[in-house]
Amino acid sequence: MKNPITIIAMLLALVPGLAAAEADLARGKQIYDQMCAGCHGYKGDGGEGHRGGFSPHVPTLANKEYMASVPDEYLVMIVKKGGAYMGKMVTMPAWEKRLSDEEIRDIVAHMRTF
Repeated sequence: MKNPITIIAMLLALVPGLAAAEADLARGKQIYDQMCAGCHGYKGDGGEGHRGGFSPHVPTLANKEYMASVPDEYLVMIVKKGGAYMGKMVTMPAWEKRLSDEEIRDIVAHMRTF
């Protein structure tokens, strides 16, 4: 009985990687650079690309430990519904009317590369 549980656990660990593999990373980067880098920076660290003075200082997306602790669906919902909806910064806009679910997933996959 221990082997099937181990196999299932291993397969579930691969699911986030499989989702990222299906995403279009190049499109995710292009959309991120255009729509998100102004606040989060090109590398998700609030650095290069950030328009200083234009927006509030936002938490880094380049914190590997934190990003590993949150599921893709959580990140999708933040991008889709905006910060206020998810109890985050109210200045984070909701992108659900401008971006498709697929485009949002591509952005999340790109964020996972930081």
